[in-house]
Amino acid sequence: MNVSRRMLCFGALLCAPAAAQGFAGLGSHAGGFRAPRPGHAFDFPTDHGAHTDFRIEWWYVTANLSDAEGREYGVQWTLFRTGIAPGDRAGWSSPQMWMGHAALTTAKKHYATERLARGGIGQAGVASVPFLAWIDDWRILSELAADSREDLLSKLRVHASGQGFSYDLRLVASGPLVLQGDRG
Repeated sequence: MNVSRRMLCFGALLCAPAAAQGFAGLGSHAGGFRAPRPGHAFDFPTDHGAHTDFRIEWWYVTANLSDAEGREYGVQWTLFRTGIAPGDRAGWSSPQMWMGHAALTTAKKHYATERLARGGIGQAGVASVPFLAWIDDWRILSELAADSREDLLSKLRVHASGQGFSYDLRLVASGPLVLQGDRG
């Protein structure tokens, strides 16, 4: 008798509707955060920076490279910002959390590492003009002057390191800024 009751309870749990979890378990309720809307008009270079009224955003670079001997490499650098509340404050009361991920892939090996940081204490962040995204000593930095007529992301210096790898790259865009989706 006990066994069948347990089985009935288990069966009932399997039939319950699943709740949507959203990205990274953040769910669909954003508690004071703005929600992205189609058709938003972006304003660059300002919109290259952080938007702390949104819950999550990220900045990244991916590249396929080859050295002078023809060896190929894959490079990836990402900085994620997640807010536990909208807005930002200086010091340890900042509700912003940061995670950096860097990777290097060769024909024989994949190297990757991550870093975590709390906002408000200068350990990580993003500035739009001049563009700078950083976590600890990792950087994506525009090499153009703030008053340049070119997109500030068209000439970048990218640096990261981890156990067994490091890179310090100068990247130059060969085309215009391309927005993803419906007008970005």
